[in-house]
Amino acid sequence: MRNMPGTPERVVGATLLRSFIAVLAVGVVLTGCRSAQEVRDRDAYIERQIVFTIPDGSRDIGDKLPDPLAEQRQQSMIARILRLHDLKKISQWSVRALGLRAVVAEVTGPGSIADIIRRLRSDKRIESADVVRKYRLLGYNDAYFHMQASFGQNDLEMIHGLAMGRDVTVGVIDTGMDRLHPELKDRIVYSANFVAHDANRFDEDDHGTAVAGVISSEANNELGIVGVAPAAKIMAFKACWQGQNHRDAGCDSVSLARALVAAIGEKPDIINLSLAGSDDLLIRRLIKTATDRGIIVVAAAEANGESFPASMDEVIAVSESLISATDVLPVNSVLAHGTDVLTTTPGSTYAFRSGSSMASAYVSGIAALLKEQQPNLTSASLMAQIRRAASAHVDALPIVDLCATVARGDGELCKSTSVARNP
Repeated sequence: MRNMPGTPERVVGATLLRSFIAVLAVGVVLTGCRSAQEVRDRDAYIERQIVFTIPDGSRDIGDKLPDPLAEQRQQSMIARILRLHDLKKISQWSVRALGLRAVVAEVTGPGSIADIIRRLRSDKRIESADVVRKYRLLGYNDAYFHMQASFGQNDLEMIHGLAMGRDVTVGVIDTGMDRLHPELKDRIVYSANFVAHDANRFDEDDHGTAVAGVISSEANNELGIVGVAPAAKIMAFKACWQGQNHRDAGCDSVSLARALVAAIGEKPDIINLSLAGSDDLLIRRLIKTATDRGIIVVAAAEANGESFPASMDEVIAVSESLISATDVLPVNSVLAHGTDVLTTTPGSTYAFRSGSSMASAYVSGIAALLKEQQPNLTSASLMAQIRRAASAHVDALPIVDLCATVARGDGELCKSTSVARNP
């Protein structure tokens, strides 16, 4: 641009800069509005969806090839069900662990969701039917108040002389995670994305990266931090999507069910679920199948809120220890350190995180240490060892003592404290 006569270049430059900033600001605002609108559109779309299951005999087929005629009959039956109930199919998949076929469909008719669910449940061809539920990732906020995580690091170094999680695999059902983070890249042995509308995003997700870092950050690599079980392997099942910031993340029962089906097939030793929502029959049955097959399931519990699947008897429910005596938690809960935890974040970085998500990951790491020592460890025996080792409680809920739990009575080893004390 040629300067106007008598106009200094710096004035023109400043004017251009202001114009550029104004355009950029408008772009940011419009992007923010568009992102918020996308969230509202997605939520409205999910609210018109249902999931129903029908028996498909896949559990009995095993490794044999499916019968094409049986498959054709089943697809014809699904089509009749969809027409009868004014539904439009979105997707379907086999739940081989339960011998079922799951179908996700959108309600297109005028009837209410509740009425359609009642009609589906009365249809003798249908094994189960429910709405698509939403789940949120728990207790995930920056916490720079003390700039120090009281994570029992002195005890960790001693405990790692006994166990580091060798030959143990932890399935993290969460958002995606930074698979190139130097603390995690050699720990992750499997990754898959089950979120249809977020198929192109994985490594930029914050929540799953933080959870995995607590469990299994690399040891002795001259970098950042050490995980509770630094030799454990991680399987990353992306069932949740990251929102506009690290506090905003969620899942739905479809993506969660698909991730659980895959996890049951991949057979990790432990599954970590740092999320919560309302009870769902299909999710409940899949978690029960996992625990029946010897997989330990650890889930985050939210005080005074919906804490499914942590509320299941088969699940180790974990809440952060900084609770009050008036907080209500599932009776099977344990309390663990989850405040000011320094952990991994996307882009090969680190940050402090707090909440039940971090506490759940902490206990999953402890489970990996014990699983190395006791290959036949079950959820019941893990809970018993945590309760037996606990020296502090809040209203009968044990506060996890990492060293005492893993050392199993070696009082000389545990001279420092790895207990997240409740003030």
